[in-house]
Amino acid sequence: MNLERLELFLKIVDTGSVSGAGREANLTQPAVSRSLKLLEDELGADLFDRQGRGLLLTPAGRALIPCARQLVRDSERVKLQVQRAATDAYFDLRVGAVDSLGTHVLPGCLSRLQAEHPELKLKLWMGRTQSLLERVERGSLDLAFVAYSGPPSERATRIGTYGLKYYGQKPRFAAIADLQTELELSQLPVVEIEALPGQPSLIQADADAFAVTQNLSAVKALVLAGLGVGQLLPFMLTEAERAGLVCAEHLQHDPDCGVYAVRSFRALSEQETKIQQALVDRVAEQLSNSRGLA
Repeated sequence: MNLERLELFLKIVDTGSVSGAGREANLTQPAVSRSLKLLEDELGADLFDRQGRGLLLTPAGRALIPCARQLVRDSERVKLQVQRAATDAYFDLRVGAVDSLGTHVLPGCLSRLQAEHPELKLKLWMGRTQSLLERVERGSLDLAFVAYSGPPSERATRIGTYGLKYYGQKPRFAAIADLQTELELSQLPVVEIEALPGQPSLIQADADAFAVTQNLSAVKALVLAGLGVGQLLPFMLTEAERAGLVCAEHLQHDPDCGVYAVRSFRALSEQETKIQQALVDRVAEQLSNSRGLA
């Protein structure tokens, strides 16, 4: 749809006449009338009833007004962003992360990146792995940090391990240190993230007590409160928190599960590529440093 015709239509509405719109736009009256006729032909509807020299909006014309104003505003916003990109080196970085990384790893990495690039506009989305992968595939995220068993796509790079371990509060769950199987663990109150369709759950159908959450931060809070045993990552715990917990060291999480940086298909400028890589490197470094906490 031609934006200039929409703008002229709005000028006719705002001034109340074709001649008024012509004066506003510095165009002749025949030129404005021609533009209006082309817009009506494009839409397949009359926008005004001609009554002598006056114009009366039709239902179609009234319906077009809010849509036209929104389109004009959007075009002005696009123009502004492009101009800023050209003159001020403005650009954004749309990053996604699973809750554990977005809460405990990314804040420090993003803060350093922002300090080094004040013009960078960061947009962070936290969610579950599958949702983030879909956003990357659609192009609504430039980069996502996810946990997955094996590479989730051809644009994924493994940058660290995702070493989930079962923890419980001392002394209530001290016995989990000697457990050898998840079946034994399932006899205890389990705290876990809600399983998606097709995913296994450790919670038994006849369990006396359990807790189901939407993220690992909630699992951590409930485990620290002594309400059950749940999987946590070493980098989520402070030294003081770790001292109050016992770990089921014999229960190994999926060894193939890792942290992956997944990039979108969008072509990047040289500067964007460097900034993305700097963020990936810093997250990988922090994950590597956290391995000593396990």
